[in-house]
Amino acid sequence: MNRPRLPEVLTVAELAHHGPLGRATMLAAAQPDGPVHHVALVSDLEQVGGCRPHTALVLHMPAAQGGWALESALRTAWERGAACVIGPAEATVNRSAVALAERLRIPLFIIDEDPAQYALDLAAAVAAPGAARAQLAARCAAAISEQSSLRGIVGVLNTELPGATVALVGEDGRLLAGRSAAVDGDVSVPVPDVDGRPWARLVARLGAPSASAEETVTTILRLARTQLAANAARPRLSLARRGAQERLLLDALLTDEPGNEAERQAQELGWQLAQNVIAVFVRPALGAPAVAPEVATAGVLAGWYEEFGDQPLVPHQDGWVSWFADTDARRVCAVLRRRLPKVRCALALTAGLGEPGDLRGSLHEAALAASVGVRGRPGTVEYFGALGPRVVLASLPQEQLGPAARSVLSGLLSAPDGEVLVQTLGAVLDCGGSTTRAAARLGVHRNTVSGRLERVRARGVDFDDPEHRLAIHVACFTLAGTGDAGRDAGA
Repeated sequence: MNRPRLPEVLTVAELAHHGPLGRATMLAAAQPDGPVHHVALVSDLEQVGGCRPHTALVLHMPAAQGGWALESALRTAWERGAACVIGPAEATVNRSAVALAERLRIPLFIIDEDPAQYALDLAAAVAAPGAARAQLAARCAAAISEQSSLRGIVGVLNTELPGATVALVGEDGRLLAGRSAAVDGDVSVPVPDVDGRPWARLVARLGAPSASAEETVTTILRLARTQLAANAARPRLSLARRGAQERLLLDALLTDEPGNEAERQAQELGWQLAQNVIAVFVRPALGAPAVAPEVATAGVLAGWYEEFGDQPLVPHQDGWVSWFADTDARRVCAVLRRRLPKVRCALALTAGLGEPGDLRGSLHEAALAASVGVRGRPGTVEYFGALGPRVVLASLPQEQLGPAARSVLSGLLSAPDGEVLVQTLGAVLDCGGSTTRAAARLGVHRNTVSGRLERVRARGVDFDDPEHRLAIHVACFTLAGTGDAGRDAGA
């Protein structure tokens, strides 16, 4: 059931920012977020005493004549709960009047125009707040469209939205632009990335929260969101184009005869392709969201360059390739294990590391190591030189083995927790049957692993039989590599 729409009410700040009060001179700005429900033109101080609360009082001569007339009007306005007091230019205004207005928290304005006509203009604005706010939205949209930076867009919002403070906050809680006072605000609008996922939030704190003010600010934040998303997309689209171009160049370099042109372009990019390089193959971790490669590349490259600086990363096959002009693979492996988990993007990443050598050979080894690393936790980095016989498993044709593996482990895959059981069984077999080592790898207690193994046995999988163990191990490895365990478990 929809709640009845609350009547819209403008505040003093809104009227001063995009209404008739903008033509007035503000002498005291105390409590500008108070609502304005009515407008009254008074020519006698006694009339002030009959005004309703939240009224904008427009003083006509002779109500503002005399040395203490303005002070008397302010005191009576305060008693009646007036929204503000507006005096003519001919009124006697001294420091004591301004000080009294600030002490009583009554906004005080002076106008240099006919009070009667001004009162009519003010009453028209108060009677049609929707039109005033539409005018504000149009002005904000025009100003936002002229900005080319995140700070510029948020700056427009902080300048144009009366009584509100605005901030752009990243999904990790970092203040990207705007004012920190707005971080835990009243209104929040997500800002999408090129892949449709939110990468930040526009947050506004309202000086005087109300249903109408919240609706207006939300509308304008949504207008700004489009421009913010477009501005944020530009560098990412540039990264995507760069990735596509570098992918073609890498493919040319990996052919039997790359040719002088490809080598020249690589040199222009600053690629260090010495005789001995250590290749790195980066892949999404198992269970990572299914994102189109051309979309994921922009985010992955942005996160990689933020963490690794100018270290190249080039799309290749089902992942991304980098290389280090180094001969100490274990040192490079330590760097990757420390910094790869810090790469901020929509995907959890893993990597494989090859031995020092020519790019083609080291990349082949890195891809095999990545096939093992992808089965680990996000941030896992596997070094080819430390894999030993496990590299044979990485070389198996998983696409052909998939149907057989699903058949062998169908009893597990049909369980509600089939994915967990397959992963646990694979970890135990990887660890030579040690439940302690498997528990450490999976990040659970040893008793949890033992309990899962009992459920595995209860479903007819006899992994203790030497004649079956190898086939079951290969089946677990294959399903983990293709992600079929997760799909079948959730089917």
